[in-house]
Amino acid sequence: MKNKKLASAIVSSMIITSLAGTPVLAAPVNTTTSTTSNSNVRLSFNDVSSDYWGIRHISKLALEGVIEGVAEGIYSPETSVSQQDVLIMATRMMGLQADADNLATDTVFPDYMLVDKYARNYVALALQKGLISTEQEKVRTQGTKPVGNWGQQKATREWVAEVVIRAIGKASLAESLSTKATSFTDNQQISNSALGFVNAAVSLKVVDGFEDGSFQPKGAVTRAQMAAFLSRSQKNLTTLPERAKKGYMTSLTSGSIGLMDKDGNTSTYKISPNTVFFGNKNDVAISSKELQETYEVSIVQVNGTAYYVEILSDELHMDIHEGQLLKLNLTTMKATLDDYESYDLASDVAVTDMNGRGLSLGEIVAGSTIQIRKSQLVDSDKYTSIVVKQIPVSKTAVGDIQTLNKDAMQLTLIESASGETETYGFSSNLIATMADNTLINLDAIHVGDTVEYTVKNSEIVKLIVKKQADVGTSVEGTFKQFTDDQSTILINKTSGKTVDAYELSSNTRVVINGLANASVYDLAAGDQLKLDVLNNKVTTITVINRSIENLYFAKIIDYNASSKILTVTDNAGKPHAFLLNDSVAIWYNGTKLPFTNFNSLFSAGKYVDLLVSNDSVKQIQMSLQLDGALTQLNLQTNDITVKTDSGQSITFKLNFTPTVELANKPNSTLSDLKVGDKISLLLSFDQSTVTKIVTSDTKVFKTLLTNTNLKQATFLNDSNTTVTIPLDGVPLVKADGTNAAFADLAIDDYVKFSFKGLAITKAELVTPVRGKVTAVNAASSSLTIQDFTGKSQVVNAGSSYSVKLNGGMDWSFSSIKVGDRVQLMKDVNDKLMIQVAIASKREFDQYSPTLNQVNVKASGGEQTAYNLFPRAYLHTSSSIVLPSSFVAGDQLTLYILDNKIVEIEK
Repeated sequence: MKNKKLASAIVSSMIITSLAGTPVLAAPVNTTTSTTSNSNVRLSFNDVSSDYWGIRHISKLALEGVIEGVAEGIYSPETSVSQQDVLIMATRMMGLQADADNLATDTVFPDYMLVDKYARNYVALALQKGLISTEQEKVRTQGTKPVGNWGQQKATREWVAEVVIRAIGKASLAESLSTKATSFTDNQQISNSALGFVNAAVSLKVVDGFEDGSFQPKGAVTRAQMAAFLSRSQKNLTTLPERAKKGYMTSLTSGSIGLMDKDGNTSTYKISPNTVFFGNKNDVAISSKELQETYEVSIVQVNGTAYYVEILSDELHMDIHEGQLLKLNLTTMKATLDDYESYDLASDVAVTDMNGRGLSLGEIVAGSTIQIRKSQLVDSDKYTSIVVKQIPVSKTAVGDIQTLNKDAMQLTLIESASGETETYGFSSNLIATMADNTLINLDAIHVGDTVEYTVKNSEIVKLIVKKQADVGTSVEGTFKQFTDDQSTILINKTSGKTVDAYELSSNTRVVINGLANASVYDLAAGDQLKLDVLNNKVTTITVINRSIENLYFAKIIDYNASSKILTVTDNAGKPHAFLLNDSVAIWYNGTKLPFTNFNSLFSAGKYVDLLVSNDSVKQIQMSLQLDGALTQLNLQTNDITVKTDSGQSITFKLNFTPTVELANKPNSTLSDLKVGDKISLLLSFDQSTVTKIVTSDTKVFKTLLTNTNLKQATFLNDSNTTVTIPLDGVPLVKADGTNAAFADLAIDDYVKFSFKGLAITKAELVTPVRGKVTAVNAASSSLTIQDFTGKSQVVNAGSSYSVKLNGGMDWSFSSIKVGDRVQLMKDVNDKLMIQVAIASKREFDQYSPTLNQVNVKASGGEQTAYNLFPRAYLHTSSSIVLPSSFVAGDQLTLYILDNKIVEIEK
């Protein structure tokens, strides 16, 4: 008679039973049930994530019925495992569950070995089978003061090694290694009685040490580690657990797997969409495509469906021939390849495509690239399987380019209609055009472009670019010149071609440090430039080796009106002489004046700020404000020092306590200032006194609520608190620098605020890119994103980026895969922030239009109510739907960012 609790798990196919100090019992069921639905099988537990290090072992042993959870759906992997629970797991792995159920008499345990009632039969069996002994446990417990009974004590690493080695019948190996010292740094701490068992466990790769070289023999074993110990030891078991099967794989399709045991008997098991596959190199799940016929594998099946498959040995026992099919004779069952050899096929030859999907012989056409295979494990001359690697394709379709390899002359696309990825070669005779039939070359085609492609005999012969992706790149070089019409910039590139030309966009922005409102006319030959290029047009030109020099707080020594020579000394006392001309911009108290006013206003002794380019003065303004970084604030001597953007350090005496206005912080004082703050010193009219100190800062806030009538909005700031900011009169701009209206503010988008003291000098609307990843280029750290309107763009992450799952857990760029939904935006330091949405398959319950909230059916303790992003993408295939169109029971895939639904796919 099988254990009722375990039988309940099998019959209901819910692998979520329990094992803890007080087990969670399942209701008794009829163990003779012959038909069972496998739709609810779980490979793991709610508290064991798919990327948890022990997921492989926990999944495997849960399916085998060796381990259970502490509550429904909860495994508690990091909790220490008790000694009695170790023995329960070990005896179950040995196939002794029925023996435990049928143990008729209660074993009397000595006082030093008391166990909980639910574990009594298992511990009794462990004593009978020699996994432990009362004498040895008596010695172990002497001199200790345990908390609770013996069974509840935490199992140590050396004790578990001893139990596991005995359970798999390797005690003799342990005996032979009992005098050999281990290589662990804490070898002396291993008990003499356990030394051989630790050596045996290490040699059999059941356990290993820690990164610091220690073994930590007295350390407690977690429930996850215990699962790993048992899982790794199973390869040495002579008898596998009841649901585990081992053999050589004879076939694998999307729906089934075939095994042949050591005696030549074959069996076939179903494959579930939830089946997991593991290799023999590490504990990372693999694709089923990595399995090949005749690999030695182990499976765990429940009611004829294999939910767990692992490779024991990847040695191939196959005769394989690959080539192009010239002829297939179904009468004689012979296949002739392009080596002109004919091969006999078995009458039940298995035919699959590269993805394991089953095909019929009639679907294979001449010209197909196939592999024919024959197992060396079977005494037969006939080939038992055919893998169709490629069938000649001829069609016209529309899709997005995922990869473009010009050297290999190969193109990978995602077909729009099916969503499937396709790869084709193309020849040098490929015809490529724009939608208006204008001929183009391959350099005008980019990853992310939407194209109509015509394929003949599996080769692309024609491309029509229907929609171009936004492709952004950056190039650096030395400015050479513009073309006469100022439409194109020529630079000497730092790498590659000596000179290259780039067309300017209609509103190219020029950034020169120290020069506000710079234009293309402010560039000088020799400037080192960085060009931001979007779709082959320059959008931003940044001068990275300033040719503009700021000379702040220079003292006028003399000005000769006749010669127009101005003599000044900088703050270090070094003299400078400049020849002025009538084009010099003169600024006085915020007003621009003609040069003729210079002599009367800018007299000797006055302090001025000079803007100098190539030794020529471009601008002069009276020094009434000094901008820079705070490098010193000495309240004892009343000294304040500012380092300007030109590298000058200028010190002022604070003869009077100035007003202090920190960015976005009312009621500030001098003590609130910190070294490194960006500050502006406002001077008195006679330039002798610092009257006010204002700090500047840039913050990115998330928009939560807008009020059009009051022209104010509520934001979530960088401290995760809500703030309401009046925006009437605040300059609103879009990311491209053009003016924006209050109506352009969108909830759940972001605003980059530039603060100068309490005043907002600029509010830039930041709209994140949200959409589906259609291509990942890890080498160049770039992603191709198709947004919810269908537009594609290539985003280069560069060297400064962060990747987070749902805005929380850190991820790596290599973790991003095609099909992921992401949000991309830059922070205040221009660092690209990539958030990857969590995908969750759920059953729809209801929609609340008042709350704009979707409710789904409960599933394993997961959240059941989610708010929608204001512009969430709700669709069935490519058709947009309304949330009110969903009905209870609909199966949906939710994509969740910041705990809100950004997309629903029905």
